[in-house]
Amino acid sequence: MANDVSVSVHPDEVFQAILAKGHRKDKEEKLRKLHELCAVEYSRHSQGARDLSLGNMARISESHGLFKARVIYNTQSEDYAALIKAWEAYNGPKKSKVIREQLAPADKHAFLKKIEDPAIRSLCHMALIERDKIKAELNMLKSKTEVIINMRPLGAEIAKGSSNVAVIEMAAQLTDSERKALEAAIDPKNLGKREWTIGEAGEVNDKHGRFVFFPGFVTAIAKILGKPGTSLIEVKGEKS
Repeated sequence: MANDVSVSVHPDEVFQAILAKGHRKDKEEKLRKLHELCAVEYSRHSQGARDLSLGNMARISESHGLFKARVIYNTQSEDYAALIKAWEAYNGPKKSKVIREQLAPADKHAFLKKIEDPAIRSLCHMALIERDKIKAELNMLKSKTEVIINMRPLGAEIAKGSSNVAVIEMAAQLTDSERKALEAAIDPKNLGKREWTIGEAGEVNDKHGRFVFFPGFVTAIAKILGKPGTSLIEVKGEKS
């Protein structure tokens, strides 16, 4: 049979002509199965997306256990090749790869259909979907030219300055050890152990009435801690 098949000839006619030559029963079964596989490929996609080439149909045939894909080019496989070429000619001329991809963008995982085990095919499909999702998220992150990182301490309170610029309250910037140290520095009981007292102007005096810390010391720390400083004024320290 000639290798070139007119596009006007239906593959069914070519199939019947090949069977009429007489073949062993097992070869007839393989030809019949190949004919069915080509028909499935033809009905599955649009004209531009079908692949009824010798190479592709040979690989599909191998996946269904008909014959090894590489033997399709051997002389003894000319009947199989002629049947595939009949389908390829019936499908019409191929369009460019770019056009085929545009016609069938949603069928990019079609190659998974060649996996016979449905469980493995499903797992591979899910893995590919997850990969596509991660790639899309990565591309989205790459498109971001500015990333804002919030370095404010946990529990920070924002105060509005005169220029309407957000300013972090001083107390929120302190560590636990810093806060405890400042609280101890103006604690009347702690000062009393050293026989120190807090004066009217927020100063700290020793037992002789001399400045240990100048006026405003206690009230300044109280403001930093966010506590009312007036309640500490004129509190006499207890002697240890």
